[in-house]
Amino acid sequence: MNDLNILIITYYWPPSGGSGVQRWMFFAKYLKKLGYNPIVLTVDSKYASYNLIDNSLTDQVKEIEVHTTRSFEILKLYSIFKSGNKTKSIPQSYIPTQSFFDKIASFIRLNLFIPDSRIGWNYFAFKKAKTLIEDNNINCVITTGPPHSSHLIGKKIYKKFKLKWIVDLRDPWAELFYLKNKFQFNCVKKLNLKFELDVLNSADAIITTVGKRYQNIIKDKLSNTKNIHKIYNGYDKKTYDKIEEIKPDSYNIVFTGILSKNHNYHLFLEVLSLLKDKYKNLNMIFTFAGKIDKEIKNLFSEKIHFIDNGYVDHEKAIKIIKSSHLLINFNYLNTEDTDMVSGKLIEYLASGSPIINFSNSARESDIILKNSIKSFSADSNDVYKVIDFIKKEYDNWLDGNYEKEIPKDIESFSREKLTNNLIDLIKNLVV
Repeated sequence: MNDLNILIITYYWPPSGGSGVQRWMFFAKYLKKLGYNPIVLTVDSKYASYNLIDNSLTDQVKEIEVHTTRSFEILKLYSIFKSGNKTKSIPQSYIPTQSFFDKIASFIRLNLFIPDSRIGWNYFAFKKAKTLIEDNNINCVITTGPPHSSHLIGKKIYKKFKLKWIVDLRDPWAELFYLKNKFQFNCVKKLNLKFELDVLNSADAIITTVGKRYQNIIKDKLSNTKNIHKIYNGYDKKTYDKIEEIKPDSYNIVFTGILSKNHNYHLFLEVLSLLKDKYKNLNMIFTFAGKIDKEIKNLFSEKIHFIDNGYVDHEKAIKIIKSSHLLINFNYLNTEDTDMVSGKLIEYLASGSPIINFSNSARESDIILKNSIKSFSADSNDVYKVIDFIKKEYDNWLDGNYEKEIPKDIESFSREKLTNNLIDLIKNLVV
């Protein structure tokens, strides 16, 4: 057993669902398998503001030492006022602003809870972290966000104990897409930026899920830019390989994940409308798994036979991905400057199905998609390119010529391989 003890501070942990929790769940799993000792500090699920639950993920981390704490969660109060239930109306990423109540709630969140509404966990987490550090020979602390308030816990630990500290940015901080076009007082924006700069300039290393474009934004803010690293989210080969692939009798277009009005879905709607008008009796379905805005669901249902599986556990989501003949991904709007990559894109890649990634700007996604011969990104000018591609693939399928194409070096994106990259980074800091 390696004697490196690694304290991982993460708000999201099983039974929380979604792609964000899987990143450090799998890192912890493979750190343990490879002989290291990850110790996880997280929020007790009884107190957490999780908007997605996936109890199946708990089996992945049953060997990991986990410590939980209480938290004060303002989003639970919002959910109670919104729906009468503590968890039913917890928002995904941001508070919507359709109603007057939502607009007031969004204003309060954006201007009083900095950097985010889960900062109520920090007091309890820091108190527990001190005990864990004092009782264990911790060599390295890792904080991951969103919520980026978790990094403020790391900053307090760094200030008190001077331990090696890695900051993992799964999404941008000051450039986070849902902060754009929202009203914040200038003093609040400056405070949020100050928090970010204090954290990033204090950290011994910074990890991002993407490369050059967002890393250049970070570098422009920092006094020391030498220790910024890219580690993708990846896919879990062992989980993936054990799931049977069953294709339906219809040409199956698949999307899994979150689909909201902040996504780039309009072009695909236009494509489906034109396909429907131009070609009659297409044996084609659109299979969805995840959380979808009700209005968007209705729009798609008018264009194509739409199958909504709702939110499913991770293994079921992979089974649906593997059932695809074509995979669709929608990037968030307002992420062009940071070039963020969907957490599931590599899981898509591992299926061997072609992928169309709808985005106004997707350089980092394109780096990943180059591993797949038929996959590409499409912007608002690519309507007929997408139509021609889908019709050609559909005709090949009708003729019995459909073939999947799994990238030859897909295992370089496996969770275990990427954990080895993380280990190299940790060793360079602490050994």
